[in-house]
Formats: sequence, C-alpha cells, structure tokens
Amino acid sequence: MAVELKMLQMDQTMTKGKIGKWLVKEGDTVTEGQPLLEIETDKVVHEQESPTDGIIARILAEEGTNVPVNALLAVIGAPGEEVARLETDTAPEQQMQAKTEQQKPTPSPIGDAPKASPAARQLAEKLAINLTEVKPSGPGGRILESDVQRYIDLRGPAPSTETKRLKASPLARRLAKEHGVDLTSIVGSGPDGRIVRDDVLQVASAVPEVPVVETPVLQHPAEVIAMEGIRGIIAERMTLSTQTNASVTLHTEVDATGLVELRGMLNEKLQTREVSITYTDLLVKVVANALREHPRLNATLTDEGIHLLPKINIGVAVALEDGLVVPVVRNADKERLSEISTQVKDFAERARRNQLTPGELQGGTFTITNLGNFGIDAFTPIINPPESAILGVGRILKKPIVHNDEIAIRSLLTLSLTFDHRVVDGAPAAQFLQTVSGYIQDPYLLLV
Repeated sequence: MAVELKMLQMDQTMTKGKIGKWLVKEGDTVTEGQPLLEIETDKVVHEQESPTDGIIARILAEEGTNVPVNALLAVIGAPGEEVARLETDTAPEQQMQAKTEQQKPTPSPIGDAPKASPAARQLAEKLAINLTEVKPSGPGGRILESDVQRYIDLRGPAPSTETKRLKASPLARRLAKEHGVDLTSIVGSGPDGRIVRDDVLQVASAVPEVPVVETPVLQHPAEVIAMEGIRGIIAERMTLSTQTNASVTLHTEVDATGLVELRGMLNEKLQTREVSITYTDLLVKVVANALREHPRLNATLTDEGIHLLPKINIGVAVALEDGLVVPVVRNADKERLSEISTQVKDFAERARRNQLTPGELQGGTFTITNLGNFGIDAFTPIINPPESAILGVGRILKKPIVHNDEIAIRSLLTLSLTFDHRVVDGAPAAQFLQTVSGYIQDPYLLLV
C-alpha cells in the first residue's frame, strides 16, 4: 500500500523545514533508507530518507518552500497503485502554507503586527509608513531597514503639506518641477497671490544650469547573496543573541608554552596510533575542567531564573564555506583527551560534507570558537543562545616576556570570554578565565 512521506520533526523546537533539494523525481524507484531530499532547518541541512521500498508516485512540496512538521511531502507507492486518495486526505491548510510560504511574509505571533527589525520600525514611525505595506526580505518574513527604504524609493517622497497650500497654476507647477524651482520661494503675481507661468520662468532664468552628469553603467553588477539557508539562520540567531543578552567580553593573554610542549609530547607518543592532538582538543578539556569549578558559566537563563546545567557539553565552532555549525562534545569533563580529539575531527570532517545530524548540534552548554589559524589575536565572540558564555581563542605567538625574572621567548595566547552579565558578574567570569589560564600554563594537570 502507498506510504506517506511527511516532514519529520528533527528536534523539539522545530516547527517547519525548508525543502532544499529533491534528490529523486516522480516515477523513480527507491529503496528503504535511500536519501530522498534535503531539508534545511534552523540548525542543519539534513537528508530525509525513504521509509520504505517503492516508487515516487507524487511529489507534493516544491523546492525552496517552508513546510510545517508532519505536512505531506510525497507519496511512495507500488507500481500502478492508486494514490489520489492520499493526496486529497492531506490537510489543505498545510499544503497551502507550503506552497505560499515564499509569496507572503510570515505572520507575527502577536496580533497582526508584522515582524520588523528595530531600525525598520524606527524609520517607518518617523515617516508614518504602515509596515503592512512593506515587502519583507529578512529571515522568516522579517522587515529590514533596507525594505522600508526600498518602499520609500518606489513610492517617492511624500507630498509636502506646504506645497499643497500654495496657490499655483498647473502649468506653473509643471515648469517648477522641470526647472527644479522651489515654489515656496516664489511670490505669485496672479489673482490672490497665485503663482503663474511667468513667475516660475523668471526665477528659473536666474538659476544657472547645472550640467547633468550621467552615472556610468556598471560593467559588473554587484553580486547579491540571499539571506537564506545557513546564512539566514546565522543572521537571525546572532541578532537574537545581541538583542537579548547583556554581553560583556573579557580579554587576557596567557603563557601557553606549557600547552605547546604538552601537545608536542603527546603527538610524538601517539604517532604509532595515528592520533594527532590539536590545541582545540586540549582547550575543550581545559574548559570542561574549569566549568566544573565554575558552574555559573555552565548555565542558561529562562523565565524561571538561572538554571545551572548538570552536564558539561562543549560546542566547537566549525567554519564552513557559507557559514558555520557548532557540533557538541557531550560530557567533555568525563571524556579522555584522545576521545575528545577523535570526536572533534569527526565532527569537522562530516560538517564540511554536510553529514552532521540534528542531534549532534543540540544540547551545548558552552561554546569554543578558535580563529587562531586565521592569524587573529583577539576578538569579540557572540554568545550562542541559549548558552550564557563563549570562549574565543586567538593564535599562539612567540614573544619576549619576563619569565622567572629573566627575559625569555615564550608562546603567548589571547583568550576572549564573552558572557551574559545577567547570569554572571564580571568578577566570577574573570575567576573562570583565571582557572582556564591556570590549566593552560600548567596543562599536565589535565592528565591527572
């Protein structure tokens, strides 16, 4: 019998998914477990597999549309099987939403007010523009400031109330527009002070002609990158983070000579096992140990208050060509360094092949982002909601410093800790950074 292929709910917060690309077409024979299409969620691009053997009888969701969870995507049947009944049984409102999602903005969850950025609302209020008339281009149907500006450009300038009160003949108004003459600066000579043609021509003749310079046509028009997929998701989540967190960033420079030496020793010992320890691997273990001593940094804020999380799950940011993802090393404080290294490498490789599962991107309690490979010393990382802190890692650079009262060349590392000041104050955050620094300066404590 025919089988319905529905949009799966890949995590508890997912309400809809975007059809990225169909990997099959109607009439194709498929087997159980075969990838049928790519689904883009707010966390990852995921391949949805066939639940059975059969033939793709109908495809009911188009590429690029947003489809609610449990909505019908396709029908898989046996050769010649009647599938019309299943199509008519599909909830019409779900199918309509899937087909029209891109044609109209997503309704706001609060009343009928459209979703808009603060800058867009401010500009609209200033110019008395009704936001329901503005076409959105932001993630999730959000109206951006550029959308309001585009609406203004298309509509043209609002008519001046001052010009409306002026008495001028239609010909005088047209001539004033052609010659760039301000009617409010003219004293009319017609009946009741009415501005007539000669009044405008007299002023226009006194204004020197301004040469018109034609704007050259661009040989190579600017490329436009759509704010959708991973790029749109990152924009939405980072905006949410900056608007909802009371973020503060602390920077500190640490003597990482001991960390460099430990990594070199470990990799030399592990050559025969084909295991290579990276600085990120070591820092995951360092941070996990430090979080055990400072649980306030391993927390999340809800309406009920500050929740101290029982597990230490470290997210490791992985850069992709068009964005980044943050797979999670679970129970990092309990994992051996070699196991952490294996997980991080596996995550990085599969992330670049778009093979991570939604479960591997969920449940993080603290994030590490390392830009040292790009020659960056210090930066301001943005908290990954709903976490309360993130550690930015810069490059390791040899510098002359005072060590044991002597000038010595040492390997220095800059750390940047961004934390939510609503959850933790500056002094406890600084103490956490001190603990992290202590492990980096004396990393052999990790092996105890």
